[in-house]
Amino acid sequence: MNYQNIHEIQYDSDKNRRIFFAALSGFSAGTIAAFISGYINIWLFPDLPIHLEWTSVFIAWLLLAVLGGVLAGVAGISQEGWKSILLSAVGMAFTILLLGSLQSSERTMVRVVVLSGLLFPFAAMVAPLAVIFFWLARRFVQADSSKGWMRFKMIFVNLIVIVALGILPGLYVKMNSRAEQGVRLIHEILQSARTSAPAAFHKALLNTEGFAAHKGQPYTLSQAASKYSTVGVDVTVHYDDGYTMLCTVVLYPGRDSAMYPCKSQLP
Repeated sequence: MNYQNIHEIQYDSDKNRRIFFAALSGFSAGTIAAFISGYINIWLFPDLPIHLEWTSVFIAWLLLAVLGGVLAGVAGISQEGWKSILLSAVGMAFTILLLGSLQSSERTMVRVVVLSGLLFPFAAMVAPLAVIFFWLARRFVQADSSKGWMRFKMIFVNLIVIVALGILPGLYVKMNSRAEQGVRLIHEILQSARTSAPAAFHKALLNTEGFAAHKGQPYTLSQAASKYSTVGVDVTVHYDDGYTMLCTVVLYPGRDSAMYPCKSQLP
């Protein structure tokens, strides 16, 4: 076996290890992000019955961990880095924009134009993330060839970076003060209704079909930016039998909050 063959084998070995460690880093960071995004509001607001939907957590895990691991692995393909980093960044940008466009109500042609126009600018924005995964992969390869304290230090720093990458997107789904205010208001109204006669319900609940039969049952709450008001919060009340209510709380700065009548959906 000549020197060139030995060099090629070593090159392929390093390449495979880079891809593996980059993919593992992306998978680990994505798993942490999916887990935190599902539980962060439960941890931060233990006095509120926050809704946890396992289907959403699983889908988030598939997107962030599995797909994120694949795209992160792409960053470790080339030894120089920049080619695979660019490819990884474009893949990340395309995936994020595609998922966003699928949730849009715009026509297909408009989605294609928006995706095409934003692809490379957005790829430039996420390129630092691809750089980090390439950097992590190279450090893991170096640590794999090191011993003692140096090996431990490199792995420890890498793990800290991976945990940080997982925590940051998880924090993005934390309820802001407006959302928290809306959820607390609905929770207080529902708690008050437990001991009230139907005629004494909050006006937003007076004509809500099925609520009187559910007023004493346990429930959980989820929230999202309102579809009906730019300063509102849509709070959904989930009951064990599948009955749900959508209550929109409008929170004007410096003014008392207002509510639209809650809309129910029977199981």
